[in-house]
Amino acid sequence: MHPMPSFALLTEIVGQPFHLWLSPEQVLPIELLAVEEGTAMTPRHQCYLAHFGLPSQCSLPQDVYRLGLPGEPGWELLLTPAMPTPDGRPVLQAVFHTDRPA
Repeated sequence: MHPMPSFALLTEIVGQPFHLWLSPEQVLPIELLAVEEGTAMTPRHQCYLAHFGLPSQCSLPQDVYRLGLPGEPGWELLLTPAMPTPDGRPVLQAVFHTDRPA
């Protein structure tokens, strides 16, 4: 697994396709829809949220999923259902809370 993706990296790749592994053999194509800053617990921390759009009619529960860019090993992330897109597409959200970069 790669180190957790930074806010800067995720903001650069909004709109890119990702893979979400449902099993070692089953990959679901998803899309990074948006990245936004959250509220960090202290000034030395950074909080950000990444929103991933699922295919229409695909609903997944909160769980730890392997997620990554195509061709890369990806990350193990806790993903939680979030508000759907305006056109009704399901969304999973990841929340990152890390030390602020120097």
